[in-house]
Amino acid sequence: MGYMRLCVVLFFGFCGFMLGGCASAPVAALAPETLWQDAAFDYQPQLVTETHESVFALDPELVQSLRAAVGSNVSTESRLERLLARLYAREGVMLNYTSGHTTGALQTWRNKRGDCLSLTILAYAAAKSLRIDAHMQEVQVAIVVDRREGFDYINGHVNVFVANESGVSVNGRMYGAGGFVIDFEPQPGSRRPGQWLSEEAILARYYNNRATEFLVTHDPNRAYAYYRAAIAAQPEYAPAYANLAQLYVRQGLLGNAEQLLLHAIALAGPSHAPVRAMQQLLNSQGRWAEAQRYADLLVRRRDEDPYHWLGLGVTALNEGHYGAAIRALERAASLTSGFEEVHYNLGLAYWRNGQRDETAKQLAVLAAINQHDPGVAVLSKKMQSLAPS
Repeated sequence: MGYMRLCVVLFFGFCGFMLGGCASAPVAALAPETLWQDAAFDYQPQLVTETHESVFALDPELVQSLRAAVGSNVSTESRLERLLARLYAREGVMLNYTSGHTTGALQTWRNKRGDCLSLTILAYAAAKSLRIDAHMQEVQVAIVVDRREGFDYINGHVNVFVANESGVSVNGRMYGAGGFVIDFEPQPGSRRPGQWLSEEAILARYYNNRATEFLVTHDPNRAYAYYRAAIAAQPEYAPAYANLAQLYVRQGLLGNAEQLLLHAIALAGPSHAPVRAMQQLLNSQGRWAEAQRYADLLVRRRDEDPYHWLGLGVTALNEGHYGAAIRALERAASLTSGFEEVHYNLGLAYWRNGQRDETAKQLAVLAAINQHDPGVAVLSKKMQSLAPS
């Protein structure tokens, strides 16, 4: 897919940053006899070959390169410059984005490619080796469904938040105090603050991805072992239960699959993957009325999801369908407050559609939210133009 873009996005301050990680009401654990079906999959823990240490381990040559000439008194700015210099050059990102296979930090660096999770693990481990205050986080973006062999798989979008107490200059650009995000696959919404993830939470996502790879290649015993490892690493990680349910469906364990999906929905709310899977499972059993309730829930969730409308709006904007973009982005704006990307893209859609007064209103809203947002400068410059380009 060519070279990726490295998105370095500024955040000002930390106020409210952890709100995305607020805990929900406790959910009772599933009974082992419902959750685990070891005999059906000839469970062998040794099938999981990666450990916490191996997933986050860096290539020794990369460690040496990162730490060269970086002593204890070197400034945070210098260490950040060195980190990004190993990941990013002015002409583009030096690592290729490829989907469908998740690797640990060492293998990702040697391959010079990886999926979103692989590259996030690498960036985080590299930052940690330089004693940089970095956190992995999951951010809300428009839903992207990865459909493989009739099943839908969804994993959250992750990136790395780097905190800095004072302003720094990175690649010739000045960033204020607070922090910025390194994102290898920027999407509408990915610049928003997200839920910070522990290394164990990332490990759960790693095992979940590897399990799904084995499920797609028809290796159910390895898939089962990796889903089991994912749930052990983070018992509250809902996608692992939803994906394990898909494996159970393939093995004809329909009752167990239904219980797993109900548990995933209880953990994560009416998120797309488990709700859609539950609808399909009920339909396959002729339970039409029950299935319809989940179908209705999917429609309501989509209609009330600002990231869905933001994604539609940005796509329409990029394709030159400005009326459709405005309608979608106005819907997103009606569902949110303080969402800079929504107001910037809506202002841009208005401007390209020749609606200068509406553009000015969005510029004022954007400036009130964050005067330093780069979109303010972009829209201001366009407002000074006589006609859109």
